[in-house]
Amino acid sequence: MKSILFTLIFCFASLFYTLEAQVQVVKDSLSISKIVGYQQKIVFEDYEIKFKKVVVDSRCPKNVMCVRAGEAEVLVSIYKNGNFIEDKKIRIDASGCVMESNNLAFNTKTFKIYGFALTPYPGGVNDIADKEYELEIVLKPKSL
Repeated sequence: MKSILFTLIFCFASLFYTLEAQVQVVKDSLSISKIVGYQQKIVFEDYEIKFKKVVVDSRCPKNVMCVRAGEAEVLVSIYKNGNFIEDKKIRIDASGCVMESNNLAFNTKTFKIYGFALTPYPGGVNDIADKEYELEIVLKPKSL
């Protein structure tokens, strides 16, 4: 009996964790959106976010039929008052769906910072030069 109860509790806990990890993020009227170029920084309050590099861009090109849409992975660096805090990998889904678990770059007491979109979107089989990439960063205030 105890093992059945333990198994049920474990299953519900796993289900809750899975549902919590799959929270979709949307921009609202309080969100602040900025575009940062490759190797550039933007400032939000005391924080700086640097678009460091594109780790991989496997998004399916517009003119190609693919089995899956693919994704891009970018690396950003977070600074506070000029001091380095951490590097963070962000996954940008080709579908445009922004998820808390994939796109959260940094979490503070008053707001969260997300990587929202990566442009340009691949148009063919030719590679995109690193300097052409731009990353949309969104600051989303936490609810009061």
